[in-house]
Amino acid sequence: MKVSIKENKLKKGFSYTVFIDYGIVSGHRKREPLQTFTKKTDAEKYKSKIQTDINNNTFISIPNITFSQAIDEWMQNYVQNNCEPNTAAGYELINEKYLKPCLGHIPFKIISSPSGIDIINEYYHYLRFDLDKENRTLKSTGEIKPKKNLSYNSVDHHKAQISGIFTYFMSCKKLSTNICLNTVIPKSEEEKMKDIIIDDLDNFDDEDYEDEEFITPEQAVQVINLFMNTDMMLPVCWAAFVGLRRSEIAGILKSKVDTEKRKVIIDAVRVRCKNKTIFKKRNKNKKSTRALYFPEIMLQVLYLNEKRQLENKIRYGENYIDSKFLCVDDTGIPLRVDYISSKFKSTFDKFYNEEKLRLEKEHKEFNFPYITIHKLRHLNISTLLAYGAYLTDVQNNSGHSCIETTMHYTHNYTEGKKEIADKTDQIYKPLFKIS
Repeated sequence: MKVSIKENKLKKGFSYTVFIDYGIVSGHRKREPLQTFTKKTDAEKYKSKIQTDINNNTFISIPNITFSQAIDEWMQNYVQNNCEPNTAAGYELINEKYLKPCLGHIPFKIISSPSGIDIINEYYHYLRFDLDKENRTLKSTGEIKPKKNLSYNSVDHHKAQISGIFTYFMSCKKLSTNICLNTVIPKSEEEKMKDIIIDDLDNFDDEDYEDEEFITPEQAVQVINLFMNTDMMLPVCWAAFVGLRRSEIAGILKSKVDTEKRKVIIDAVRVRCKNKTIFKKRNKNKKSTRALYFPEIMLQVLYLNEKRQLENKIRYGENYIDSKFLCVDDTGIPLRVDYISSKFKSTFDKFYNEEKLRLEKEHKEFNFPYITIHKLRHLNISTLLAYGAYLTDVQNNSGHSCIETTMHYTHNYTEGKKEIADKTDQIYKPLFKIS
């Protein structure tokens, strides 16, 4: 490879473009412009630097493509060969819905350069605070509704994706630095308040700095009772009493549950991939693949569910489907992961709103936390730690890949020697009665 300078005649004066000459490629001579200067001396200095990098084998040529083309190359060469189908589908959704429409037209050389930091930061700001200024049309009804701004965590996924694209091109020696690491996702004033360091403790009003709402076992039992003797009984109880993830619950096979030993093997998941649910015969990570002992209270729920399914078989007759999956609806069809979330939300929302209205009429304070089914898993982890379970036992039980994740659930716990399943019974048996 050789470096050359081309003099460009302008209306007033000249400009100087530094080219790199790759020689004959696929039967044609390939020359690529690198940078244009107004002064010949600057062009010569740059030419000298590039030639030195080539001689030292440290030269990196950033592709002359758009960011949209860079995304496609990353998807084809990295994502398709290294990522699960559902992960790839998630990337594709962000690409088509956000990255390409907003940033796809920008030259890759620009967005990956230091000037790209401001461009990407503006993109974050748009997603967080300006998206609701636009409208969207619902496909089902044609109704026009405003879009919703994205949460900090959602935009963090976008940042990770852009960073992953840059990292891929660095691994291919087509990029020298990952400027995305220097970008910053903006926070709302409320989010900033949570990060404030309190210097003046005497004047600190802790009512202004409340921790995230935390559900108690007593409140959890109220929620669980909403789902008893329904198709959501098993998912809710697996989350609350054993601490399983939604995808793990949906992926439990009947053959993996041993009621005699009170043991369940978690080695597969069911996840959403575009418009369908897929079964993955491996879990999120090595720690997520595990054999768990479940408490007696969960065993009672399983027996109640078995009785319920036998009644459903009689009720629906030939229309009942015998599935290999444990968590099914009344007709035997396996529960989808999105159904578990949406059904929990709709049922809990009804309870939450009715309870709030009832207490307001009685002029009583309403302080029931708003939760999702995943927060029942959080409750399981936090409560076990609070009741003295070993940190490493809870880590293994919950399937966390690193112990730091488990430590986030509580800062105050004592170590004990009782089994995880027995502790769950200790917590819930006095509160929860199955009839």
